[in-house]
Amino acid sequence: MTTTQPRAVAILAANPAFAAILSRALEQDGGYRVASFSSVEMLTTFLRISPVDVVVLDTDLPGAPAIDIARGLRSHLKLASSAFEIVALTRAAVAFHRPLLAAGIDAVLEKPVTPQQLLATIDDLVEIERAVAVQHQAVTQPVTMVRAFEPKPVPAERVGNVIPLFGEGRVRR
Repeated sequence: MTTTQPRAVAILAANPAFAAILSRALEQDGGYRVASFSSVEMLTTFLRISPVDVVVLDTDLPGAPAIDIARGLRSHLKLASSAFEIVALTRAAVAFHRPLLAAGIDAVLEKPVTPQQLLATIDDLVEIERAVAVQHQAVTQPVTMVRAFEPKPVPAERVGNVIPLFGEGRVRR
C-alpha cells in the first residue's frame, strides 16, 4: 500500500522545547507531518478532524495520568481515525511499563529519549501498521472464481460403461 502524502504524527508534551526537538527530527529525518500540543483537549480536538498514524504521549503531563489519556484516546468514538499507534515517553522504570501497555499504548520508551530512538520506533510501528493493512486488504477483497473448464454431461447410456482409471473415468469403446 503506497501513499502519496507523508505520514502524520501528533505529539502531546508539556515541554514545548522537547516537543520542538522531536518534531524537527520527525519532519526532517523521517518525512513525517507533525503537530504538537500541550493539552489533552487540544490534541483531542485536532484528532477529531485530522487522522494521524502515531500519537506520541509524554507521560510528564500535569493533570490526567498517561494511562487515562491512552484509554480515552482508544475509546473516543468521534476521532477522525481510530487506527493510530500510541508511543509513550516515560521516566518510569521498565517494571512500570506493563500498565501503560495494558491501557492501549503500543510502545513505551524510557527517558531520556533521543530523536533517533523515537524515529526508529515510529518507523517500526508504521511499517507494522502498513503490513497489517495490506494483509487485511488481501484477506477481505472478494475472490473471483474462474472455471478452467466446463465438464460435459455424460449421456445416460454410457454411465454404466465407465471404468475408473487413476481417478479419472474412461469410456470403453
